[in-house]
Order: sequence, then structure tokens, then C-alpha cells
Amino acid sequence: MGDGKIDAEQTANAMDQERVESIKAGGLAALTGTGVSAMLIALHPHLLSASALTTGILRVAVATVCAFLFGVTYRYIVRNDSNPHLRSGAVGAFALTRSLGQLESITPPDLALSGALPLAVPIVESFGLFMCIRLVLDWGLKQQWFQPFESD
Repeated sequence: MGDGKIDAEQTANAMDQERVESIKAGGLAALTGTGVSAMLIALHPHLLSASALTTGILRVAVATVCAFLFGVTYRYIVRNDSNPHLRSGAVGAFALTRSLGQLESITPPDLALSGALPLAVPIVESFGLFMCIRLVLDWGLKQQWFQPFESD
């Protein structure tokens, strides 16, 4: 009779610990994403004007949220597996999803006027963002700042 209660408590404690580890991974990813995104914004001189400050802040905020979600997801994807395809696939999936979402706002007339650059910039930025986050998360795992998800 008591064994069921102990098992339930152990399961709840294990789930709580997994949540804490996920939040740590997400937090590290969010900090990294904020820094990388802010540096990318600084590379766009037209976003540094006073009127575009709101746009820059919004872009950093969105990148921070995406980075947090990537960090949590990355922890579950990589587990204790050293398969480089899992790690690269996670970067590719998040980068493509983020950049393709940004490309939706480009209209055909804008594309005709400016060429392929508006298509390339969000894709390159997103891959750079998530690759930097991946490298920091891999380093954080080696430093044991957070633990990979333990699969059964």
C-alpha cells in the first residue's frame, strides 16, 4: 500500500528535477540567443535609428523566446546520444522554421526590387543564431551546468 505512494512521490520528484534541468537549458539558450540576436541587430545600421528601436527590441525578444524553446527542446533531442545528425537536425529545423516565418512578410514586389538578399539574410541569421546556441549548450552540457534528458 505504501509502495504506491513512494513510487508516486519519486516519480513526481524526478519530473520536477527534469523540469529544472529543462529550465536551466532554456535559460542558457535564452541568454545566448539574446546576446547573439543583439549583435546581429547591431550589424543592421538601419535598425539602429530611433524609429526602428522598437523593431530591434521586438526582434531580440522574439529571438530570446525562440532560443529558450530551442534550449528546452535540444536537451530532449540530444539525450545521452552523441549522434551529430540529431544536433545538426535540431539546428536546421529551428533555423528553417524561424527564417521561413520571417520570409512570409516579404512581398514579390519587394523581392523584385532588392533581389535575393532579403531571402538569404534571415536564413543565414537564423542558422547562425541556433548554431551559436547549440555550441553554448553543448559546452554547458560538458560543464555539467545542466543534465541531458535521461531516457528509459
